[in-house]
Amino acid sequence: MDCCLGSFGDLRLNKRGGAILEQMVVRKTVCLRRLGGNRRGELQAGYFFANPKVTAAKIVESWSNLTGPACAGRHILAIQDCSDVKFPTTAQRRRGLGPVRMGNIYGVLVHAMLAADAETGACLGLVGGAVWTRPGVNPTPHRKRAPEDRESVHWVDTAQQAKHVLNSAEQITVLGDREADMYRMWVQVPEPGCHLLIRARKNRLLAGGGQLFDAPASFPLSGRRSVELPAHQPGQAKRRAVVELRYGGVEIRRPQDEDRSLPAQIALAAGRGEGSQAARRCGAAALAAVDHTRSRR
Repeated sequence: MDCCLGSFGDLRLNKRGGAILEQMVVRKTVCLRRLGGNRRGELQAGYFFANPKVTAAKIVESWSNLTGPACAGRHILAIQDCSDVKFPTTAQRRRGLGPVRMGNIYGVLVHAMLAADAETGACLGLVGGAVWTRPGVNPTPHRKRAPEDRESVHWVDTAQQAKHVLNSAEQITVLGDREADMYRMWVQVPEPGCHLLIRARKNRLLAGGGQLFDAPASFPLSGRRSVELPAHQPGQAKRRAVVELRYGGVEIRRPQDEDRSLPAQIALAAGRGEGSQAARRCGAAALAAVDHTRSRR
């Protein structure tokens, strides 16, 4: 297996990192004791990560080494999301871990983007992202922080990084969950060849009056699809739901608390899936999504 954890400016470190990554895949663990196989191997893995040349930034940089060439000539779905990795620990053994979520829980945060072939669904590799820890609770309210001081900046930065990594792709569609529904995202990310599809979170005001979530009611029916809903609880049978899809053009207004240097309004395409109560439980298939309409060619 040809593995590469990163380029650290030292061939021995590069080789050792590749061997550790290979063991992570084979043994399905990140525990140093299990990766090493014995006490000697555990110590060697520990020395590797303690080396000042081995940094999280260099490891993240290597994520896309093989992804870009694999995406050449394809329509790529660039799927991004944010997650936290929690560790059971004590105040004496946190070793740089920061608070995550609510309560006395510590770990690291990860924002990552995955590339998939839009036609076949094949996973082609990681595109980019970031790994960080919170030093503590930020006393400044979220809306009063500068955009670059908010954790939501990772959604925009990672999407911009995808344009460079995936520059050989035929076209890119960046996908995000509700956390990515930011006005700045709609302004800065879409361009010819790079589209944006996000599950809408905010019922935005429209330039012509009205609100976003009400607009699809006037759109013509585009199609119907039967969706299988898996059982959520033991003993519950899986079901099928029929979802109706409608979409059309809208112009959303810039929020009042947004940067005034951004355009006052932008044109998008809005779509909404509707159906029975079972269909509404289908998640993204039954909730609003917005797609920028500019194309590459």
